[in-house]
Amino acid sequence: MNPGQPDRDRLDAHATAQRGLFTRAQALTCGYSETTIKTKCRTGDWTVVVRDVYADRGLEITPMLRDTAAVLALPGAVLAGPSAARWHRIEVPSTATFVAYPRRVRRRQVHVLHEEPPPADVVQVDGVPATTLGRTLFDCARLLPDATATALLTRALEEGWTTMPELAERIRDMIGRHGTPRLVRLIRAVAFGDRSATLQLMVRLLQRAGIWGWQLHEPINDRWGLIGLGDVVFPEAKLVLDLGPGLELGTDDAEPKQETAARRQERAVRLAAAGWTVTALTWGDLTSRPTEVVAELRACLDRLTPVRW
Repeated sequence: MNPGQPDRDRLDAHATAQRGLFTRAQALTCGYSETTIKTKCRTGDWTVVVRDVYADRGLEITPMLRDTAAVLALPGAVLAGPSAARWHRIEVPSTATFVAYPRRVRRRQVHVLHEEPPPADVVQVDGVPATTLGRTLFDCARLLPDATATALLTRALEEGWTTMPELAERIRDMIGRHGTPRLVRLIRAVAFGDRSATLQLMVRLLQRAGIWGWQLHEPINDRWGLIGLGDVVFPEAKLVLDLGPGLELGTDDAEPKQETAARRQERAVRLAAAGWTVTALTWGDLTSRPTEVVAELRACLDRLTPVRW
């Protein structure tokens, strides 16, 4: 570098390490004056990504690049909510940038959550500080519209990204803060799930655990004919998993309660007489204690599956 000339090679080294971005402070230390910086921004040689963070002309400004710029602009900031979800490779319908930062500051195109996540809730994702997956999902529920938040939480529970006990604990830590009643309502709705979601989650748990030999919606018969359709049936072990409260084998929810109870009792007697074991599981079981459910199921299958010599 000639005396008095900006050191472009040194600035390029900063940009290379920061996905093509560099800060005003870095430009100044590389010999660029305030006047030169303003001129380059005015002529379009440099693009302002976030205040005091620049990129050379032609670099595509993506949501993830703007996330990176926000962290560079606010040292100590942590990507949160939809931004953190992007870095965890979770699709959310938001391109906005969110960071958690303890000081009250404002940045155009950046939503600053004035809070400091505890160290246990912060991880490095591809070299960028972001909230952990569990904290990210919780923050997304706080920040996204109801329908989107509900869909995301349902998927998160199905995929095993978080659990109901973890969500409940995070809500307890927020008692008294703005938005907590809405979160309670959202998570309570998700906690009940529905028959389809419960069945889908059960299938995911079985596949991940490497448990096979089951069939979905399998007819179960005895000598008198059809008993009902089992949600998840293990024919060899004669085990049926009954999913969902009040949705027992073949029950018609439109039936009067007395008739429904009588039919349930009849089915239970016929199943037992035919040698079938019924295990009832709910959405709450699968989301609050998935590991225990899988362990109990393995033990049950080991006990019921005939030994082949």
